Amino acid sequence: MNLNSISGGQTGPAAQTPCVPDRCVATFDRRFLPEEGFDAVKVELEQFLAELSEQQPGLRCEVRDRMVVHPLCTPAGSPLVQALSAAVETVCGPVTLVASPGTYDHKHVARVAGIEQCVAYGPGALEQAHQPDEWCGIDDIRQATQVLALTLLALVGKGTGH
Repeated sequence: MNLNSISGGQTGPAAQTPCVPDRCVATFDRRFLPEEGFDAVKVELEQFLAELSEQQPGLRCEVRDRMVVHPLCTPAGSPLVQALSAAVETVCGPVTLVASPGTYDHKHVARVAGIEQCVAYGPGALEQAHQPDEWCGIDDIRQATQVLALTLLALVGKGTGH
């Protein structure tokens, strides 16, 4: 769970310092896996807040869904995942399939366009993606380009008589 923002009280240069805020709004981002299910995750959060409210007299909490993105998972046995995995192994070594912590256009590709086989793949370290000092080395870009080229060749059937 990521604490995205907190706001409350008065802000700006004219704010008076002895003021006790009457409310606080916190925005959280809770990512979840397909096997967890949205409803179960929401109930878990609501139960947590109910318990917290019991422990803190006067605390009132409300949960509002601001952006719901249901997770997707392209099966490991799909042609795209198999071709990409083989290409990564050829270029980079052993492969580990992971659930991405980010939100991608995968949801639109699958749910809007109806294209079920979609994955997130690219150069660089996943831990560094979208960080303030994000960067990618030229060798990483070169390797990713090789992986994508081999993946495309495998998918279009080069060498299989197609």
